[in-house]
Amino acid sequence: MRRQGVMRVDLHRWVTGWAMAAMLLVGPRVLAQTQADRLYLGVSLAGGGRLADGAVHVEERHNIELRVPLPPVVVGRTYLLPSVGYETRWLGANLLRPEGPGDDSLERRFHRIQLGLTVVRPLVPRWLLVAGVTGSTRTDFQSSFDLGLDTSWVVFAMASHQLGDTPGFGVTFGLVALWPFDRIPVVPILNLTYNRGPYILEVGLPRLTLLRKLGDAVEVGLVGALDIQVLHTRFEPEMQALGASYLRETQVRAGPTVNVHLGRDLWLSTSVGLSLINDYALLDRQRDSMDIPGLSMGPTPYGRVMLGWRPGRPQAKAQGPRPAP
Repeated sequence: MRRQGVMRVDLHRWVTGWAMAAMLLVGPRVLAQTQADRLYLGVSLAGGGRLADGAVHVEERHNIELRVPLPPVVVGRTYLLPSVGYETRWLGANLLRPEGPGDDSLERRFHRIQLGLTVVRPLVPRWLLVAGVTGSTRTDFQSSFDLGLDTSWVVFAMASHQLGDTPGFGVTFGLVALWPFDRIPVVPILNLTYNRGPYILEVGLPRLTLLRKLGDAVEVGLVGALDIQVLHTRFEPEMQALGASYLRETQVRAGPTVNVHLGRDLWLSTSVGLSLINDYALLDRQRDSMDIPGLSMGPTPYGRVMLGWRPGRPQAKAQGPRPAP
């Protein structure tokens, strides 16, 4: 009985850990500090700067995101894990004039609502099948809503394999299909996770995490992330005449981070670093790039604060011998 109890606890820990990892890995936004973060509220700020063409100055970019996992549903050996997310993002830019400041400023606030469902089923020992779908809709609540242009879908199917007998070291691989897409419709996924002893290592796209535990209450290390946003927005009449419908923003961020345990499974994460790549592109209605040069910006500072809920690992309860009848 004791061995069966330990196996059930390990299976539950492995299933929930890999399932949440998959949900965080394949969504349009991947913002949790580690894959163990279930619920989180994050606020980030990225610096502005002048685009390469010298005619546009991008203002500071603000972002607030919230992710809430809903109660799971267990059907036999299959786990159904729904989730909901919300994000608001502010972008602003000014047109620079040779004669001085003018009134050519543009700002947009986007709101994104996301619903997801992940299905996890254990296969043979140490193997899991993970599949699911995520739907997102984004609007600025000022433009007319278009279901085809303002809604995106992500469908994924992956397998995860635990390396060794002890949970905490594994690999996940599979495919992710995107619709609509602006580059390729299907993306291969490969992610390696190590969480044993004092180290946490997560290697894959779109995130890299390396943390060192200092006791039970502090983690320090480095984080890096690739963030690609495709925003359907209202353009000025001259840009609309060219056929612009979307703005694509690409960022690559890296910097040190500190996680502090506040108690009751709550963690406060802070990160300050550089956004090394800040590129923009205008896309047409079919999400094809219009190849307009000069829409890139040099490195800018960024900062992020996140409050996350990270449940502790369950411990199997030892069972003593039954008393003699």
